[in-house]
This record gives sequence, structure tokens and C-alpha cells, in this order.
Amino acid sequence: MSNYLELAQLSDGSIVLRRSDDHENPIVRIEFSSESKEFLQGQELSVAKEMIRAGIESVSGNVSDFDEFFDNQKERLNKKTTVLH
Repeated sequence: MSNYLELAQLSDGSIVLRRSDDHENPIVRIEFSSESKEFLQGQELSVAKEMIRAGIESVSGNVSDFDEFFDNQKERLNKKTTVLH
């Protein structure tokens, strides 16, 4: 089975970015207030997608592939610093 990132709206109305094989541990969770939902008129998922894209771009430059970005970040964080004395 292929592992990929998905943006999903949960039954409680929150929107999560999660790995397709791990629904219990979202990478990002976005919750809009009732006032915001009224203003957005059903466009919460589109706004959440752009919020996540803007956040990633502000950290790492232009990102067109969320999967690639998170895989690269995971690799970078998993690398242990080697100290030579």
C-alpha cells in the first residue's frame, strides 16, 4: 500500500493533514470558529489547504509536493549529529 498525505475533514468539523496509513496522529489540525465557518461559507477545506501550503512555503521555500517535503524533513530530523573529538 502506498503511503501519502491526505487532507481530511473530520466529523467534529476539524481539518487534519495526516499520513494515509496513520489516522490517529495528524501532522496538522485546523479548527475554525463558528464565526469563521459562517464567513467562509463551506470553503474551510480550501482555506485549510492554502494555510498549510503557506506555512510550508514560509519554512522551506516553494513546495509543490507535501509528501516530498515531509519525507525530507523526517530524514533530516532522523539524522543524528556526529561529534568527532
